[in-house]
Amino acid sequence: MRLLPDTLLSRWTATLFLSVFGLAAQAQSADDQELFETQKRLTVGVTKFAEARTSLKVFISQTAVRVQKQEETPDQLTAEFALPTRYLARLDSLTATLGYVLENNLNAHNLTSRLQELQAEEQTEAADLDRLEQELRNTRLDAAERQKLHDAVERHESSLRRLRQRQQSITSHQGQAYVSLRLYDEVTFPTGNRKISFVNMPGVEYSYLRLDNPAVGRTSLAYQGYAIKYLFTRGKSYFNLGVYKPVTKNATDGEFVNELFVINFGQDFYPRNFGRGRRRFMNLYTSYQVGGFILNRNNDEENEFIPNLNLGLGVELVKTRHILLDTKASYFVPLDSRSRDLRGILGQASFNFVF
Repeated sequence: MRLLPDTLLSRWTATLFLSVFGLAAQAQSADDQELFETQKRLTVGVTKFAEARTSLKVFISQTAVRVQKQEETPDQLTAEFALPTRYLARLDSLTATLGYVLENNLNAHNLTSRLQELQAEEQTEAADLDRLEQELRNTRLDAAERQKLHDAVERHESSLRRLRQRQQSITSHQGQAYVSLRLYDEVTFPTGNRKISFVNMPGVEYSYLRLDNPAVGRTSLAYQGYAIKYLFTRGKSYFNLGVYKPVTKNATDGEFVNELFVINFGQDFYPRNFGRGRRRFMNLYTSYQVGGFILNRNNDEENEFIPNLNLGLGVELVKTRHILLDTKASYFVPLDSRSRDLRGILGQASFNFVF
């Protein structure tokens, strides 16, 4: 039982050490970036991760003058390195061919004023150090005062060395850029960053269902209706709830299906090579919907819930930050013994807006 507190203490100490070490590494990385006039951040999603990783590692080994960090996992590569600015255009061309560039930020600033500040600090430190060394030559100092001055001299010497090193680094980094790169596998990280962006976009949807094998006296040739469609992620994910009515009425046959009350959950997926849903017009996507519908007959008997699955292809006609005009065609498949009578082509058009 005495080992338990020691074990917990050891684990806590190790965790604290790793946390402090990680924060120190991050701070060091940030300090390194500040010594470069040009800084670049790149985030790239790829489908052929192994090939892309190899290409980037070869590029880094051939062009980088210094690699600050390079970490790999089975599904992503992160690297921070310095390279001559003349290779930035080549890096952009390479990443554009590898996959989709989610982030490409370039920051440039003049470090002349920062260099002047460091030179002024160096002069101040040098003057303070010279003053302290003169005080140390005083033979009347007692041991405590002399030790105190020695400690102050060491602090100023250390500060002076750091200032001169930073000035030397800024001078040596002229003509170089500091690059922070992240390469990830889109199969593993389909959104790029594992974050879900929620929205509040209600809307309306019109649907037209054309059956493949309508049964005489039991189903109409086609059904149409309206639904409420609610988008809740930019992904995009949504629910729809509505009613389909027969195009051809039949009030005589008791088994005739006179209403489909539908409720579905759906998601749309944008292709990687057609804008990925970021264009304002004509965004292509694939979709699925899962859910079901309540089948109502004229005789109001055996009104059952039937699950269904839709797979489709759609086009966003207009897409802005505030509105979405969407169309799609899918194959409506009831997962029931009556699938033959009720399956068919489903066309849908919807309009949603930010609320």
